[in-house]
Amino acid sequence: MVISDLVRAVLVALIPFLMGVSIWLVYLDLILISMATAFFRPALFSAIPQVVKRNDLLPANSFMSVMDTGTEVAGPALAGIVAAKFGYAPLLYLDAGTYLVSALCIVAMTIPSAVIEAARKINPRGVWEGVQEGIQYIRKDSLQWGLFVLLFPVALVGASLNALQTPLAKGVIGISDPEFGSFQAIWGIGFVVASFLLGWYGTRVQRHLLVLAGYFLVFVAAALMGLSGSFSTLVAAAFAVGFANTLYYVGLNTTIMEHSPQHMLGRVISTRQLAIGMVRVVAPLLLGLLADAVGTRETIVAVALVGAALTVSILIAFPATRRFETRPIETGDTKSTLWRALAGQINPQFDRSQQYRLGAVSMLIALFAWLGLAFALPAYALGLLVLIPVFVLFDLARKKAGFARGGS
Repeated sequence: MVISDLVRAVLVALIPFLMGVSIWLVYLDLILISMATAFFRPALFSAIPQVVKRNDLLPANSFMSVMDTGTEVAGPALAGIVAAKFGYAPLLYLDAGTYLVSALCIVAMTIPSAVIEAARKINPRGVWEGVQEGIQYIRKDSLQWGLFVLLFPVALVGASLNALQTPLAKGVIGISDPEFGSFQAIWGIGFVVASFLLGWYGTRVQRHLLVLAGYFLVFVAAALMGLSGSFSTLVAAAFAVGFANTLYYVGLNTTIMEHSPQHMLGRVISTRQLAIGMVRVVAPLLLGLLADAVGTRETIVAVALVGAALTVSILIAFPATRRFETRPIETGDTKSTLWRALAGQINPQFDRSQQYRLGAVSMLIALFAWLGLAFALPAYALGLLVLIPVFVLFDLARKKAGFARGGS
C-alpha cells in the first residue's frame, strides 16, 4: 500500500509536465495510476480483517464508508473551485500530496505482531498458493461464486461511467469547470442519503432485494446519464448512481463478511477487489475506443443495457444469487430509528462511545458537504435541505403508527 501511494504521488505530480509534452504520455501515466490503484485497493481490503477484530468489521467498514463518502462529496466540489481560480497544475500537485499523507498514515498503522510474524514466513510460492486457495473456496461455494460472477456487470458499468463521464459532461453537454465539480459532488450526495437511509431502515429490507435494487437502479441511472441533455438531468442521474452504488455495495460487503469463514475472509475480499481492479484497468481502454467509434452517449447507454442483460443471465444461471438473506429481518420496533441514528445508538452490540464518534463524524461530513453544495448550487442545496424535515415527519409518523398498532 505504501509503495502504491508513493508511485501514484509521483505519477499524478508528473501530469502537468506531461501535458506540455504529449497527450499520449498523459494516457500512459493514467494507465500506470490505474494499475497502482488496482494493487492498492485489494491490499487495503485484505488488510482490514488482519488488523480489525471480526466483531469490529461492521463499524470499521462503516467508518471507511463515511470517509469515502466525504471525499466523494467535498473533494470534487473543492476541486472545481480550485481549478477555476488557480488552474489545474496546483490542483494536481495538491492531489499528489494526498497520496503522501496516505502513505504516512499507513506507515503509522498498528499491525498485530502475529500478523507481522506470519507475513515474514510467506514466500512467493506461498502467496500464489493462498490466491489459489481463495479462488477454489469461492468456486466451490455456490453463493460466493454467484456473487463473484455478479460483480462483473456492475463493475463494467462503473468503469464506463468513470472513463466517459468527463467527455460526456464537458465535451458533449458542455458544462463549466465549477459545474463539473458540483456534478461530481452530487454522486457523493447520493452516497450520503443512501447511507443514512440504510442506517435507519436497512435492517428491515431483505439483503438480496437491497443488492438487486441497487444493481438495476445503477443500470437505469447510467442509461439516463448517457441520455442527459442538460446539467440538471446530468446531476439527477449522478445522484441516482451514487444512491444505487451504496445500496448494492453495503449489501454485498455485509453478506460476504457474514458468509465467509474467518480464515478465508481476507482472501475472498482480496480476490473480489483484484477482479474489480482488472475491470477498472482494462475496460476504460476498450470503452474509450468504442466511444470514439460510435459516440460517448451511445457507449454509456449500450454498456448499461449490456450490464442489465448480463445480470439477468447470471440470476438465471446462479439460483443462489436470487436470495441470500443470512439473518432475520427486524420487525416491530416502535422507536424512532431516525433519532437513534442521529444520537448514535443504532446497534447495541457495539460500543456506544464508538457509535457516538462515528455518528458525529458522519454528521460533520454531511454538513461540510452541504455547505460546499450550497456555495456551488444554492437551489440544489435548498432542495436537499427540504428533504430533512420530510424524513423526520415520515419517521415520526411511522413511530406513531407503531405505537397505535401496539396499543390495539
